Amino acid sequence: MTVIRSQAQIDAPIEKVWGVLADIGSIDKWNPGVAKSYATSEATQGEGATRHCDITTGNAQLEERAFDWREGEGFKIDVYKSSLPLKRNIMSFEIEPSGDGTLARVTADYQLKYGPIGALIDILIGRRQAQQRFDELLAGLKYHVETGELIGDAVPEAAATT
Repeated sequence: MTVIRSQAQIDAPIEKVWGVLADIGSIDKWNPGVAKSYATSEATQGEGATRHCDITTGNAQLEERAFDWREGEGFKIDVYKSSLPLKRNIMSFEIEPSGDGTLARVTADYQLKYGPIGALIDILIGRRQAQQRFDELLAGLKYHVETGELIGDAVPEAAATT
């Protein structure tokens, strides 16, 4: 299994960041890697809330479920169905007050399919691509929370993570 971590300092109060992050179905507003998303459960946030994501590259799709929900602090996402070559993918989102703003962290713990071949692909290109995607994800969250603008398919330079 591979673990990827990223973090970003967001110049906004934790309540504002949580309001955006906790709305499970709206990740397409701030993640440049998601072309379209929507809640697939009645609940749009909280333990067990689910969402569908169309990924920007290829025709990839994800079905995800929230768990380990800690109101105002974080949650985990289980990618339980994917057209990507993922055997397992758990993402953790955490936020905490930091100075006048909020520190946001994401951790991905994943494993590719295809046994040793998948492990080699992960070593050669997967980890680097995953790190870039998660850095962009948090940069997009930062940009969206701070400006209120939708992210689109690219993160503006001004939204670099720290």
